[in-house]
Amino acid sequence: MSGAGISTSAGIPDFRSPGTGLYSQLEKYNLPFPQAIFQLDYFRENPKPFFLLAKELYPQKFTPTPTHYFIRLLNEKGKLLRTFTQNIDSLERIAGIPTEKIVEAHGTFFTAHCLDCRAEYSLEYVKDIVFFGESLPERFAECVKSVNENLK
Repeated sequence: MSGAGISTSAGIPDFRSPGTGLYSQLEKYNLPFPQAIFQLDYFRENPKPFFLLAKELYPQKFTPTPTHYFIRLLNEKGKLLRTFTQNIDSLERIAGIPTEKIVEAHGTFFTAHCLDCRAEYSLEYVKDIVFFGESLPERFAECVKSVNENLK
């Protein structure tokens, strides 16, 4: 399981670091509180701040880090069963890790879905992340179960 720490050297902020974390950079959006930008109820009420932030964090602006390439190397050597990530930046995909080996717990910028009917849309239409208050992707639970069964 990896998180924000593997992407900070690519220029993508983590969430909570004082002064540099994403939450400390959201004042310009006039949010009731920083986490609101990822809350499903707030998004339904006012999606503009989220989409402005998503445009800033769009993954094509960033390059994978040595850690992302190390994970790809593990795959190339036949050592990677699966990589679970909390990141939505899609740098694992950009690094060349096969999508079937990646489990994106909080969603990804590479796919999108309608919050009401779950219809999928292309990358250009909207970026797909999991909001606070929304269930994790079904594939996440399936892959965790698979890993647990293989450990027995």
